[in-house]
Amino acid sequence: MRVVEEMNRLGILVDGTHCGYRTSMEVIEVTQQPFIFSHSNAHALVPHFRNIRDDQIKACAATGGIIGVNGVGAFLDDPEAKTETVFRHVDHVANLVGPEHVALGVDYVRDVEGFWAWIASNPEMWPDEGISTRPSRFMQPEQIVELTGLMLASGYHEPDIRGILGENFLRVAEIVWDAAIV
Repeated sequence: MRVVEEMNRLGILVDGTHCGYRTSMEVIEVTQQPFIFSHSNAHALVPHFRNIRDDQIKACAATGGIIGVNGVGAFLDDPEAKTETVFRHVDHVANLVGPEHVALGVDYVRDVEGFWAWIASNPEMWPDEGISTRPSRFMQPEQIVELTGLMLASGYHEPDIRGILGENFLRVAEIVWDAAIV
């Protein structure tokens, strides 16, 4: 845990997206700064090994941190990575812990076919866990307009939408960077 303490000291964001459940919860206990899941989805909606559980979401939010909702169709259990599916994850997290703890961490890939070809040619780099290796699309930047419309139609307020679209990440980064002792 000295690594986490040093990250806090240096103003480095502590991100649990690629950690397992136990590691993320232990790191959340140690960090003195907001913790993030930079690109993770809600396990309650899609029980995929890469998605995070509600108690992880709550623990992250309790640090003042944020969850960046991911746009990978495989993790959404939606091969098309439809905007409505991404919105369901944004809305789940926002309803669970508040919109100030939600952001977008869409894992954008333009060359989707090239990405999946690379995965197929490097199977040791990607665990065979069922739906994670099924080729799917990724949310594209053009979908942010649709996502904004869905948030507006669902009653999200403009400041909350701005936060989800980037200001929440900026706020947390500024907190962590301002606390750095270098």
